[in-house]
Amino acid sequence: MKFLQKSFVLATLFIFLKFFVGWLPGIGPLDTFTALLTAFLILHLSSGLPWHMREGSEKSPALHRFSDPETCLKILKGETYDDSLGVNQLTPEESRAIPNQRLVRAFQIDNGFTTNDHDYGRLFRRTADKKLRDITRGGWSEVGKIVQGFASTYLERFQSETHLHLDLIVQIVALKTVLLMFFEVNQDAMTDEVVIRISKNINLLWIQSKSQTAGNQSNDFEILQNDLKHLGLEWATSKENPLNLLLPVYETLWRVVARCLIEVVFRPSADPEWLLLLETFRADPTSENFSKSQPGQDKVSVAFLVKEALRLYPPTRRIYRQVHLTSKKDPEVVPVDIEACHRLPQVWGEDSHRYRPARWNSLDENMRRAFMPFGGSPWICPANSNFGPMMIGVLVATFASNISAEGWELRLLLGELPDSNSRVLDDETELDSNRQENTAWEMIKRSGLEAKK
Repeated sequence: MKFLQKSFVLATLFIFLKFFVGWLPGIGPLDTFTALLTAFLILHLSSGLPWHMREGSEKSPALHRFSDPETCLKILKGETYDDSLGVNQLTPEESRAIPNQRLVRAFQIDNGFTTNDHDYGRLFRRTADKKLRDITRGGWSEVGKIVQGFASTYLERFQSETHLHLDLIVQIVALKTVLLMFFEVNQDAMTDEVVIRISKNINLLWIQSKSQTAGNQSNDFEILQNDLKHLGLEWATSKENPLNLLLPVYETLWRVVARCLIEVVFRPSADPEWLLLLETFRADPTSENFSKSQPGQDKVSVAFLVKEALRLYPPTRRIYRQVHLTSKKDPEVVPVDIEACHRLPQVWGEDSHRYRPARWNSLDENMRRAFMPFGGSPWICPANSNFGPMMIGVLVATFASNISAEGWELRLLLGELPDSNSRVLDDETELDSNRQENTAWEMIKRSGLEAKK
C-alpha cells in the first residue's frame, strides 16, 4: 500500500478507536497514545489482506504475457526478458523444466520437456528424431493410407447420423493414427470408446494440471493408465511412460488439423482451389506436391495452408519459462504468448487475425522470426522441419476429401441444445483454440436441415 493510503487507513482507525470505542459497554475512553498504538498494530497485523501491497513492490511480470518476437525468443532460450533487470540465474534446462512439473504430477512423465538433465534431454531428442525418420522411411503414401482407412471407416459407420462433432472426429482419427504409427498398437483394440476416453482424459488432466483446485487427478490418471494398458502400453518407470511421446505428438496434431479443416472447407470465403490442391496431395502425398503452388496470382500451396493454420492456431498457445533474475529476490514464471506473437499487426499486417495463406508468398525476415509454432531455439520440436507440417497436411487433405460444405453445415454450439442455441460459421466467426472449447463445433447434415424446413 502506498504511503498516502496507509496514512488514511491509520488515521481512520485512530479516530474510530479514540472517539467511538469508548462508547461501547465495558470499555472506557482510550488515551491518544493507546489509540494510536492500537491502530498501528491493527494496520500491521492486517497487512496480509488482499488489498495489501508492500511499498515499492511492482506488478509481477508473470501476469504479463510477452508477445514481442525478440523478447519471446530470448525467454524461450531461458534468458532474461529485460536486460536492465539482470540475467537469469537458472540454467536453460531448469527454466524449461520447472514450469512443466505440473505435467509430471498429472501424467507421471519424464521427457525432454520436463527434465533439467541436459544429457537425458539430448537423448530424448535423438530418440524422437529417429522415430520420426523411421515412420516416414517408406514415404508418406503409407501414412496417407492409414489416415484414410481410419477416417473413412469412422465416417461410414456414422453416415446415417445427422449431427457429428467435428473436433471429436479429428481427435479419434489423429489419436488412432499416432497410436498405430508410433506404438504399433493393435487396431482391433483401438475401439472408439477407448480412444475417446483416452483423448478426453488427456484433455481433462491437462486442464486440471493448471488449476489450483483440480479434481481427483490420481483417479483420472488411473483410468487413462488402464486404457493405455488395454492397448498394450504398459510401463514400469516414468522414462518408459508412452505419454512422454504421445502427449507432444498428439497435441501437436489434432487441434491444428481441426482448425485448418474449418478454414479450408467450411469458411464461406475459402478458395475452392485449395480443395483441388489438397486432393492432389492426398492422392500422392509427396514433398513436391506439398510445396507445389496453384497457378494464378495467389500461388498458394498445401504448405502455405498448413503454415497459416499453424500461425493462427499454434499447437501450444503459450509456453512458460521460469527465470530468476539477478535483480529479483524471487524466481518467477514468465509466459510467452505464441498466439499473440503470431497475430501482431505490425508483423503480419492489418488482417493478421484472418486466415490468408497467400501472405506466405511475401515472407520477410520479421515474419520469419515471429513464426514459432514449434517453440524456439534451442528446443525446437523435432516435428518442426518436416514431419509436423506434412502430417497435418495429410490429415487435413484426408478429411477434406471425406467431408464437404455442400453436404454438411458447421455450427458453433453455444449450449446444450444445438438446434436452438447455435450459430452458423461465417467469415467473422473467430475459431477459439481453447481446450475448454474442444467439442464446440458441430456438423449438421444438410439433408436433415432441408427436411426440417
